[in-house]
Amino acid sequence: MLDSKQLHTLAVVVDSGGFEKAAQQLFITQSAVSQRIRQLEDSLGQPVLLRLTPPTPTAAGRRLLQHYRQLALMESELLHTLRPDDSAQTFTKLAVGVNADSLATWFLPAVETLLQQQRLLLDVVVDDQDYTQTLMQQGHVIGCVSTQAHAFQGGECRYLGDMRYLCLATPAFQTRYFAAGLNEQTLSAAPAALCSTKDDMQPEFVRQHFDFHGTLPSFTLPSSEAIAQATLAGLVYSLQPEALVAAELARGDLLDLTPGLYVDLPLFWHHWRVESPLAQQLAEALADCGQRCLRQHGH
Repeated sequence: MLDSKQLHTLAVVVDSGGFEKAAQQLFITQSAVSQRIRQLEDSLGQPVLLRLTPPTPTAAGRRLLQHYRQLALMESELLHTLRPDDSAQTFTKLAVGVNADSLATWFLPAVETLLQQQRLLLDVVVDDQDYTQTLMQQGHVIGCVSTQAHAFQGGECRYLGDMRYLCLATPAFQTRYFAAGLNEQTLSAAPAALCSTKDDMQPEFVRQHFDFHGTLPSFTLPSSEAIAQATLAGLVYSLQPEALVAAELARGDLLDLTPGLYVDLPLFWHHWRVESPLAQQLAEALADCGQRCLRQHGH
């Protein structure tokens, strides 16, 4: 049998980013934290953590984290079922991986009703949509919004819909930088905006449609809202989710620099094949909202 205290300690070490912080959260000594991890490794006959900064779970550690989080969730839901009238019921917390643009547009409306009906807290971990699946594989989250169309071992995925991105700028920005259109020369001189160093959507867009293979001069702004603000301020041009800037487009504050050219980004919800009823309700809420709020092209 796996020791629940040892599994909990493993999760706290990974989530907090270190043995010392885990000790503070667990109200035990750092030595006691290390001892629990060693005992877990001894019982399994293999390491569960790489002693890096921060500590990183091994393949075995990731499997244990997945098991622990699913077990903790199902136990919490069982207690709520057995004690439905308990006024001291605690909240159930679900950790999910979401890309920034989904969080800024459709994700919260999708889960609003569920959050009002259930004693549920979400621990939202934001990462690029091409990388959120890694969060799940490493045991950090129980589900994620991802562009990956194929489920990994032990998991399933369902198509949510496509998020459309338009290449936008203010009229003044267009006049200053793109009076001659988008080409090798103008793209080399106009500042773009990227969400992170992982964000390759805009470089790929200009490569595909304008045969641009240089390096885009770009701001790095790790927030969808910040990129929208910088674009509205005339500091940059950017690929923006149409849902985020629909009003600005309608008013003419922003212009579509490439009419008829856009990116339709397919999004999928990844979750474990065996999961709790509450996680299933979350998946259904996201799928329902995807049908209403995202473009449906079928996958």
